[in-house]
Amino acid sequence: MPSATFRKGIHPFYFKRLTSELPVETLPLPETLEIPLQQHLGAPAKMLKSRGDQVTPGELIAEAVGMISANIHSPVYGEIKRVVQRPLPGGRMCDYVQIAVDRERTEAHRWERKEIELETLDRNAILAKIRDAGIVGMGGATFPTNVKLNPPPGIELDTLVVNGAECEPYLTCDHRLMVENPRGIFDGIRILFHALAFKSVVFGIEQNKPAAIAAVREAMSEYPELPLSIVPLATKYPQGGEKMLIYAVTGRTVPAGSLPLDVGVVVANVGTLNAISEAFYYGKPLVERFLTVSGEAIREPKNLRVLIGTQVDAVVDYCGGYSEDAGKILFGGPMMGVSVPTTDYSVMKGTSGLLFLSVKEIPEESPCIHCGRCAEVCPMNLMPLKLAAFAKAKRFEEAKALNVNDCFECGSCAWSCPAKIRLVSWIRYAKNYIRVKKI
Repeated sequence: MPSATFRKGIHPFYFKRLTSELPVETLPLPETLEIPLQQHLGAPAKMLKSRGDQVTPGELIAEAVGMISANIHSPVYGEIKRVVQRPLPGGRMCDYVQIAVDRERTEAHRWERKEIELETLDRNAILAKIRDAGIVGMGGATFPTNVKLNPPPGIELDTLVVNGAECEPYLTCDHRLMVENPRGIFDGIRILFHALAFKSVVFGIEQNKPAAIAAVREAMSEYPELPLSIVPLATKYPQGGEKMLIYAVTGRTVPAGSLPLDVGVVVANVGTLNAISEAFYYGKPLVERFLTVSGEAIREPKNLRVLIGTQVDAVVDYCGGYSEDAGKILFGGPMMGVSVPTTDYSVMKGTSGLLFLSVKEIPEESPCIHCGRCAEVCPMNLMPLKLAAFAKAKRFEEAKALNVNDCFECGSCAWSCPAKIRLVSWIRYAKNYIRVKKI
């Protein structure tokens, strides 16, 4: 049977063998955590603690402000040392909470599983619990999950699409989660099914992950009450983009300017579903995540379980330091990741990977030859070169008229460009300008 897929797209070399067979390791406790108050889409969380306050694992330290925001919790026992303002990846300034970790007490702490009676929880209670736990989309979008699962009146969500594609090169943390803990994912699915009574739950996994497909298929048999199916996906980028994935597994097209909920679908990343399971069965808010550390410039690539707020330097040290000078450091993968100038940043809820590229892995830019390849591969049927040109010329109204906001910055255009023009950077600049200036 042919694999499900979408129109257009590209086939980059994936570099996943660096880490795909490596089990997840737990990063040792750092001495200090620095937790940003803006690690989700929407408004920054409001600080609830003061310098000198003691905190405990799972304690709320900053609360969501307004509808689109997310709670932030302490991952550890420790003491609030100070609040400092530093940039986030991407450049926006943000307050960071610095916690001195009480390592002895934190290492002795255990999150104990407790069985729950789902029948006693209604939809509102489930969504409130997800909000209280500070859960956001962990595939990188970081949109608050409780908002995503609560559509406006009159819209019925009939299909849950589980995103196990992980199409981004280098990244394998979702793959390892599916292999090592598929039941955590299915417990999360069961919770959402109880809340929203989906008619169909479709699990999409790229075919370059046979071990994940096998593990998920085996675990699926333990949940006969769920309307589950697995759709093997063609190995193609950006197969994990929401609109591409929905088309591949359901045949539904999300129109330009619309959202998945407009066609009755909600998409959930496997990491998000596992976080929902941990919130309900372990009482554990979103205080840690799986991530992949890779690239030719890191000595020991790994898949890690890391506390939110862990500084990148601690991750680098655990991975043996650098094998050579890092020409570029990325939060995320090479296609959609954000480049940062130093390691003076912290792991956040949306940090799916840390990538350390060698100088020889970074292409040099040359003049455009007007070949049109960027438009040929764009899965959203946009004209990336024109959008970038309008951004360079500060013609933002024209960029908006060409649907620049439909671009989800997958990077297919930049990858396919023989001149290696940084198309996504210019498009991202235009989108941010339009948003800030309210054009």
